[in-house]
Amino acid sequence: MKVKLLLIKTYYSFPIQLLLLHFRKYQILLIFWVILFSTINGGFAKVFGGDALYLAPEYLGKVNFYSTTLLGLATGMFIMSWQITTFILHTGRFKFLATTSQPFFKYCLNNAIIPLLFIVSILFRGWEYQRYQQLTSIPDILLLGEGYICGVLFIFFFCFFYFFNADKNIGRRLEKRFGNPRNFVRMILKPTQEPDENALPVHNYFTTPWRIRRARNVDHYNKHYLDSILKQHHFAAMITVGCSLIFLVILAYMMDYNVCRIPAGASVLIFFAFLIGVAGAYSYMLQTWSIPILLVMLFGLNWMVEHNWVDNRNKAYGLNYHQRKDRPEYSVGALQQFFTPQKYEADKAATIRILNNWRKKFPADKKPPLIVMNFSGGGSRSATWTVNVLQRLDSLLHGRLMKHTMLMTGASGGMLGATYFRELYYRQQQGKPIRLGDSKYVENVSDDLLNSVFTAMAVNDFITPWRSFRIGKNQYAKDRGYAFEMQLNEHTDSVMDKTLKDYLAPEAGAEIPMLIWNATINADGRRLMISPQPVSYLCSPGYLYPTRQVRDIDGVDFAQYFAAQGAMDLRITSAIRMCATFPYVLPNAFLPSNPIVDVMDAGIRDNFGQQTTLRYLYTFRKWIDENTSGVVYIQIRDTRKNDISPIKKTKDLSDLLFEPLFTMQQHWSAMQDFDQDGLLNYMEGYFPNKFHRVIFQYVPQKQDKAAALSWHLTSREKLDIAHALDNPANQSALEYVVKLLGE
Repeated sequence: MKVKLLLIKTYYSFPIQLLLLHFRKYQILLIFWVILFSTINGGFAKVFGGDALYLAPEYLGKVNFYSTTLLGLATGMFIMSWQITTFILHTGRFKFLATTSQPFFKYCLNNAIIPLLFIVSILFRGWEYQRYQQLTSIPDILLLGEGYICGVLFIFFFCFFYFFNADKNIGRRLEKRFGNPRNFVRMILKPTQEPDENALPVHNYFTTPWRIRRARNVDHYNKHYLDSILKQHHFAAMITVGCSLIFLVILAYMMDYNVCRIPAGASVLIFFAFLIGVAGAYSYMLQTWSIPILLVMLFGLNWMVEHNWVDNRNKAYGLNYHQRKDRPEYSVGALQQFFTPQKYEADKAATIRILNNWRKKFPADKKPPLIVMNFSGGGSRSATWTVNVLQRLDSLLHGRLMKHTMLMTGASGGMLGATYFRELYYRQQQGKPIRLGDSKYVENVSDDLLNSVFTAMAVNDFITPWRSFRIGKNQYAKDRGYAFEMQLNEHTDSVMDKTLKDYLAPEAGAEIPMLIWNATINADGRRLMISPQPVSYLCSPGYLYPTRQVRDIDGVDFAQYFAAQGAMDLRITSAIRMCATFPYVLPNAFLPSNPIVDVMDAGIRDNFGQQTTLRYLYTFRKWIDENTSGVVYIQIRDTRKNDISPIKKTKDLSDLLFEPLFTMQQHWSAMQDFDQDGLLNYMEGYFPNKFHRVIFQYVPQKQDKAAALSWHLTSREKLDIAHALDNPANQSALEYVVKLLGE
């Protein structure tokens, strides 16, 4: 009997009733918790390194006491926003709170089950992550945990102090309104006739963390009086939501300063806090009108976007968008008229001149091997792997790697690393004190880019989308694309803060290899090829015979097609970003065509850059055969070739529902491999015994511990990428390249 009574009391306790109420009402507010719990436990966004945002938060490039304190502050803000919002929405069901002192504190104390579980989970997972992924010492881990707890507690104490004072002010207003105590008692004890249908039964509640008290019966209180008390607390709560909005706006305007770029995980938490707060205040203020007014607002926003009143679409920095008359038409017919056979031959002749300049760097009586290189996509993982491989190759070849290289192309992160390495080589050729094998360049390219992107997404893209900046007469939105490029320049000492035309002369003179950035045009899947050199011969197949009456244009030469829009003024960082626009992480860049088109990651069409390279080799096969000793085709990829994903022995319901939808996405790279291997067979026929394919692939030391496909790498992941060069297959590939280029 005692056990049954205890169970009944527990079930009707305030904490349990609140927990059940969250699952019964406003379940949408629990989605935020589900995302956060799933992320820190390696579920949601694991492949993109989502857990690292919370378990290894970076601030000013370091994971330390200050970075975890900022994460703790953000966690506290999110928790208090959730508490405030649910307080506004749910306290009408628990009128006994109005008869207590400091009702908000009592509510938060009894509504602490989910927040406490989250804090304990993130501390436990943070310990594991720092110990085994970041390789951090135990004293340093304890210091990180201390910073996190301090941040959370600071927000808690600040909010409770605010509401404590609000409680006093409410009491003073009641004294002024009712005057003497007799009038006050007469008013509050005047019973109401209508029953409160929303009230939920509560037997007991926590008054302090160590004390339980029986909930007071409030049936004899005036219902309107209790409602007025709670509404005044609700008003105080909504003031905090307004303060959070002001904070986010200030943070957005201070984004250009390093000190204001808080950890990405903190940005997401603050943004979630803002969303929850706005949703709660909106629902409370408009009540049954909330849905109709929301629809009106959405229609209004849609109208403003359609009529260009609101236009925060991302643009490629350097391009001219304000001149609308001379925009090139983007259609099948217009592309065929622009990329003519005459242009094809003229561009081909221009590249042969570059090839001749390249040939002059070697003795006339000895044919040199020609190197072409492809780089796979894969975020910071691929960029870091690319620089590691290029440094090792250049060292083993005693600085001759880039001298023999004629073409570099690929996708996404690999092209970031390739662009950076080529620029360092160019500066070295100009006599600047650069040692290509220096480990600091790997550190630079592997530094975190995700924090700035997510912070900008939270505070710029959603809170202040009207912010912009200028390059000359052109104006562009200050969004997460801007934050990405700004952070990339800071990490790499701004060596890539150049325009396309800055590489026109050095490429033409063969001082550096030609480099082609690729992107995919969403409208039809054509490749957008960005190069300072005219490369229209890569935009269509070179038919030997009239098998088709019209040319099939499957690519767009960016520099020529958008010449009137200042294509040669395109920022190199924008070319990299357009090449590496992974969905949602970075914004799609729109191009000033008619109609406008947008582009995204090159990996959608070709994650290895191989199609561009094979067409290049085919186009110049005669020159290459006559002037070189052969082709050394180097592919640097961040995934294992011919890898087989293990099939699950047992499947749950989610597998049966979603596997058919994502099968193609999961095997996208493998399907590209199979298709391109077939094309390589034909290419080998044009260079009999003179075509050598060498593959460098990142193979993690432990299959389940591969570096994440993300713009953030942990210390362990950086070490794992560096050690991948010691893999027997990669060692054999290094030896083979040295042998092929032996003098």
